[in-house]
Parts: sequence; C-alpha cells; structure tokens
Amino acid sequence: MTSSHSPGLAQLPLDPEPKKPKRRKHRDWSGATFGLLLGTFGMFGARLGQLWIGFDIFAQFWVQFGFIALASALGLFSPRYKTLVAVVFCVVFVAGYSVWPHYVSSGPASPVAAARDGEVVLRVASFNTFAENNNLDAIANEILRLDADVVTLVEFSATKAAVLGKVRKVYPYQQQCVNVAIACETAIISKSPLTYVSDLDYWEGPPYLMAQMGPEFGNVAIVAAHTSRFPHQRAQLKQVLALVKLLELQPSRIILMGDFNATPFSRITQVIADNLGLTRLTFLPTWPATFGLPQIAIDHIFVSPSIRALDHERIGEFAGSDHYPITITLAVPKQ
Repeated sequence: MTSSHSPGLAQLPLDPEPKKPKRRKHRDWSGATFGLLLGTFGMFGARLGQLWIGFDIFAQFWVQFGFIALASALGLFSPRYKTLVAVVFCVVFVAGYSVWPHYVSSGPASPVAAARDGEVVLRVASFNTFAENNNLDAIANEILRLDADVVTLVEFSATKAAVLGKVRKVYPYQQQCVNVAIACETAIISKSPLTYVSDLDYWEGPPYLMAQMGPEFGNVAIVAAHTSRFPHQRAQLKQVLALVKLLELQPSRIILMGDFNATPFSRITQVIADNLGLTRLTFLPTWPATFGLPQIAIDHIFVSPSIRALDHERIGEFAGSDHYPITITLAVPKQ
C-alpha cells in the first residue's frame, strides 16, 4: 500500500484564522477626573473660608468651580472623549452664566409683589463707575436710563463731578465724598431730599457714604460702600466688621449698596447679612462687563428685614465701566 503523502514533503501547519484587531476604546479618564477633583476641591475650599479667611478667595469662584465639577462628572459618563466632553460642557455652562443676567434683565420689569398700605415704592440702583472710566456722557445717560429714585455711585472720583451736573435736573439731591486719601470716591444722588449723615475719615471700615431719606420714605438710611478686592480677604473682613459695628448703631432702616468684591458664597457677604440682620437681594454676576460676559456677582444690595423686594434684581447696560449697574424696586414702610 502506498502512502497518499508525497515522500520528502513535510506537512505544513494550516495558518490560523487571522485575529480581528481589537477596537481601541478611547477612555480618557485623566483630564475629566482631574477636573472633577479640582471643582470639588474649589467648592469645598470656599466653605473653609468660615474657618480661615484666606480660603475665602475660593468663594469668589464657587460657581465656576461648580461648573468644572459638574462638567467633569458629565464627561466621565461619556463613552468616548471624556475630557473633550467635559471641556465643552464647561464652556457651555460658563457662557450660559454670562448670558443669564442679560436675559433676566431684558424686557420690561416683572413685578413679583405689590406695595401694601403703609409702604412706599422706592427704586434703587448701585453702580461702580470704574476709576479709569472717563466716558462721562455714558455714565450720565445710563443713570438717567435706569430711572431709579436713588442711586449710589462708587469709584466716583472728583473728575466725574460733571456727571452730577448732567443729571441734576432729575437728581437734584446729591451727596458726594471725594477724599482721595481714603479712597472715598462715592456719591449718593436722589430724586427726593437727602439728609447728610457721615463719611468717616481714616477708620478701619471701607470707604463709605451714608445719607438719610425723609419721613415720606420712613427715614431710611442709604449707605454706599466699597470694600477692598480679593485676594485681600483679611482687609475685607476687617472692613466689614467695622462697618457692621458702625451700622449697628443706626436706628433707622438700612439700604446698603455697593461693590463688596465678594460673592453671595463669601464669608464677607454672610458677615454683613448675619451680623446686621440684613437681607441680601442680589445674586446676578456683574463683573467683568468689558466684554459683555459677567462671571462674578460682587455688586450687592442689602436691606433691613421690613423692606421688601417688589421685583427681581436687574443689571443695566454697559457704560464704560468694568461693572454693570444693578437695580431693584423696594417697598419701604413709611413708619
């Protein structure tokens, strides 16, 4: 019997079936994970400002840290391109936050309440006009456009005195503090009579100006203040504690307005509200206004508990400053 195999030829092994290349999954965990840790740390660091004021700098960017944390968490849930997805979400959140104050401030004001018997309506505005802003016509026109009953102005130097003349017909009652040595570049203008109260020289508190309205507005005290900016948290805290001590002696109701260089999440604003028993009515980002994309809410209005808000806070329009002005309509008890 002969073999079916040819002599001298070795049987070659069959080639195994070629393996399909494994599809490489894009699992970019590192960037999104880092973003989640960064955002969480920043938000937690803001709370530590209650223990040590130096940490309060995180409170100025609490919203942005929140956006980073949320965007990163959404990125981690994405099956691919986790870091890219996190970055896109973060950009969308930040952009939306900048658009938000413009959106809620557009169109006619929407009242949320009506004045009761024994109350008088008072529309107030606060505006950091910016020390380097020399567009006096823009400042004056925006003040007139806001049409508030009383307006507080900070970073309002002596070089801006011409603005007072431009608005005097509408705001005949004006008080101004222009002490350059203490940076008291502040003014209060009103459609109704004001009684001058004080602007302290060389004290531990912030540059401030206080004036009192007449009995038709319940003798309410209008206070304009401007604290130090971050990262000088120790100076800020020292200033607001001195301001609290001063205003605790004020017998009448208070409307406190200005640039506090502190967000609603800051220990600075909480000290003012808690120690004086005032209600903060503001939350919209107002800075920076230069590119129309405000990110930080540092301009505020605080009121005594018996004073009510009749509508929501609104920002004004760009008038050469790095801040947007803010306005709100209040109901003030006559007695």
